[in-house]
Amino acid sequence: MKKSLQKLAPSVGIGLGAGISAAVLCSLASRASVLAALLATLCPLPIMIAMLGYGLVAGGTATAAASLTIALLFYSQEKFGNIDAAALAGLTFLIFLGLPAFLLSFLSVLSRVKGSTNWVVTSRLGSFFAREYLPLERVLSYATSICAAIGAAIAIYVSSLYPSFADAHDKLTAELVNHLSEMGMSLPPDFDVRSVARFTVLAIPALIAGSHLVVLLVNLWLAARVAQLSGQLPRPWPDIALELRLPRVYLLVFGLSAAAVALYFSHLPEFGRLPGLIIMIVAVTLGVSYALVGLAVTHYLLRGSRLRIPLLILIYLGLIIPFTWLAVLLAMVVISILDTSFGLRDRSKKTVPPKS
Repeated sequence: MKKSLQKLAPSVGIGLGAGISAAVLCSLASRASVLAALLATLCPLPIMIAMLGYGLVAGGTATAAASLTIALLFYSQEKFGNIDAAALAGLTFLIFLGLPAFLLSFLSVLSRVKGSTNWVVTSRLGSFFAREYLPLERVLSYATSICAAIGAAIAIYVSSLYPSFADAHDKLTAELVNHLSEMGMSLPPDFDVRSVARFTVLAIPALIAGSHLVVLLVNLWLAARVAQLSGQLPRPWPDIALELRLPRVYLLVFGLSAAAVALYFSHLPEFGRLPGLIIMIVAVTLGVSYALVGLAVTHYLLRGSRLRIPLLILIYLGLIIPFTWLAVLLAMVVISILDTSFGLRDRSKKTVPPKS
């Protein structure tokens, strides 16, 4: 027993430090500054590094420690007056950030001996033997499903606070219109503030789900790079540009959900408002996922091209600039759909070493 505890002690210590770091980063979200908000988006990073680099015990400890620290920080900020609210804060972090970060990094280090059916967490020693690792397709599929579920949960929870979905929509729209009026923004005379506010209220859960997917995957990539540079990543670095994809059945789901969203916004009364909103969340989350796959396809197809770097810079700048990001995003989705349907990457055999 003593030897087992001694073996576990380093992993537990690393997990505790990672969990506290994640909680401190998350707490920066309450600061009203751009830098603090950017740092807050990195709160899953310490949990993922602990799981990827130091194993299941470190990752689990980091997740639990982060949730507990969030609860304690909230409790202290409330001057030790509301333990229920503090517990809810910790639970919210656990569900929306802690567990997704742990699960995605856990999936990323699963492997099995070729021919075996049992997936296990890869050890650093095991990575030197012939093994097959969980495909990036599975990791992206789980990430997409998790983020769509988070968006749907937010929509259902907010709706439950009001007598009906229509009441929730109307009251939240009115609050947003009042907020925009208080800001004193100069708008064109024919600008319909209420219509824009109604659409914005509907779009918020879907935007949260889509942005959450990007945040989790960017943190997973960063955590894997940190683990790799420190010599702790227990798997070979994958060829992301070639391997990142979604199962073909997801394309059918995306098409059906996008068509259903079109019906939703045509105000057909029999379609149902909350179900329509949930379908929109699924469609947007899948759209963001396909856009990421489109970026991977673009990286792969441009390998060996002299214009590779300039074109990639233009694409990423287009995703940042407010007036062009939607067009570039849609272009990436189209490229991804073409790759899924016709196997663009499979047809284009690249001999250039992986660069991304």
